[in-house]
Amino acid sequence: MHRRTLVTALAGGTVALSVTVPALAQPAPEILARFPNGTFLENLVVASDGRVIFTNYFARTLEAWSPAAGHARFAEVPQHPVSLTALVGGRHALVVHGVAFNRGPEAMRGEAAVLIVEADGRVARRIALAEAIFPNGALLLAPQRLLVADSALGLVWAVDLGTGEASRWLADPMLAPVQGQPYPGVNGIKRSGNALLLSNSAQRLLLRQVLSSERPEGTPALLARMGSGVDDFDIAPGGTVFAATHAVGIARLLPGASEPGVIPAPGVEGNTAVALTPDGRGLYALGTGGLFSGGKGEAVLARIALPA
Repeated sequence: MHRRTLVTALAGGTVALSVTVPALAQPAPEILARFPNGTFLENLVVASDGRVIFTNYFARTLEAWSPAAGHARFAEVPQHPVSLTALVGGRHALVVHGVAFNRGPEAMRGEAAVLIVEADGRVARRIALAEAIFPNGALLLAPQRLLVADSALGLVWAVDLGTGEASRWLADPMLAPVQGQPYPGVNGIKRSGNALLLSNSAQRLLLRQVLSSERPEGTPALLARMGSGVDDFDIAPGGTVFAATHAVGIARLLPGASEPGVIPAPGVEGNTAVALTPDGRGLYALGTGGLFSGGKGEAVLARIALPA
């Protein structure tokens, strides 16, 4: 989640950044679902049945799209939905904000939670995150252990889905936002073998945190500088990282590279999240129409073909 208004909350101001990076040629994105300007689509997962389920933040809804049925509303939720994490049996852990991010961090403090959403969209349980400010991306590290990145505090919480207890799991300056910049700190979080990859939107970094017995070993290390921006991301089986940039393209970081290239994505401006398609040949991506950089475009769910 890489938004100017959020961290006007954190810093009080806006910053215009201009970065020139090489673009990769390929077909235009296929728009699968459209929403009016002002819609903030935030995070998505690809369910085992092939549906794409994604969060509509200000509307407090979960949306779904499938190749067979197209777009439909999946569920209404009582708070602002941020990120989805698949659980067993078609259930999801849904990180939510009780107060919208444009109210600022002090208003958000202690208002967040994790909801357990059943396969039919019904909210079955609420786990309060009493000390969190801006919980964002999440990862299921073990069957009952959910890691949640806090973009305002610059740390990762561990939430026990059985007991409901939340504890500080990882904190480091490399996860923190940057004072005076209107961007969040630690944002997306994914597993890659015996390590986690974490994005820091404010510092424009992709980080690698080694694991030992499901605990962090040492401190985060720099994997790459993401000059084109970085929000949520996904990792292909061969190790290539595809990242939303909250800009006009999708970042592609090849294994061993220190900087990404950019896949053009016209019509998917202000992109917030990506996920590989089941066949591995494309990406599902969410765009906000450039909402928080003054864009007037539609918010969309799109499918983007991957370059060879």
